[in-house]
Amino acid sequence: MHTTRRSWLPAAHGAGWFQLSRHDDPDPAVPPADPAADPAPDPAVDPAVDPADPDPADPDGADQLGDAGKKALATMKAERAAAKKAAAAEKKRADELAAQVAEFQDRDKSELEKATAKAERLEAKAATATARAVKAEVKVLAAGFADSDDAVVHLQAKMAGYATDDGEVDTETIKADLADILERKPHLRKQTAAADPPPEPGKQTPKPDHSQGPKPPTPPTNYRDADRSSIKAAAAQLGVRLR
Repeated sequence: MHTTRRSWLPAAHGAGWFQLSRHDDPDPAVPPADPAADPAPDPAVDPAVDPADPDPADPDGADQLGDAGKKALATMKAERAAAKKAAAAEKKRADELAAQVAEFQDRDKSELEKATAKAERLEAKAATATARAVKAEVKVLAAGFADSDDAVVHLQAKMAGYATDDGEVDTETIKADLADILERKPHLRKQTAAADPPPEPGKQTPKPDHSQGPKPPTPPTNYRDADRSSIKAAAAQLGVRLR
């Protein structure tokens, strides 16, 4: 009779004793260690703790809120800070983008385009200055008008044509047009005082008579230098008789 021997393997400790792997497989990567705790919030990226919040104080009655109310308030404040921070960031990006676009547009312009744009600006300024000069010339030449502004109004449609190609003002044409206006609209003419009518033929103008009118008073008599007869006459008027 054959007797079978039994042998018992030692007890396996843990689950690592049963691994199906080849001898030529690379070593398995060591798993990362579990984080001990969450990192502290960074004010630069976390809007909830943004120190730049212009209104960090709680509103009135916040101390009377319960836990749920305080939590909701904190959430709203965090959302407000995040919205402000996002808006500021978007504005900064928009400003930077606008500056880049302007830089690209100016860089892409050719020298001819830049010179053309400058010439157009100078031409517009010159046209404005010429228009002012023509208007001033019209007002000066409208001396026969009661109001020089009336002359400007009636010649407004012709103002641009009074300037020559070399920038001068055609004063002769302005004078002719002003005379035509006064001929057609005499009520715009300046009214002058009526002159005295000329004397009739054969009729002489009377000379002024200086004997008429009030006479100057007689100066008082100086009795120290007067003769005796004048003194006696004056005394007689007063009822005094001189010897």
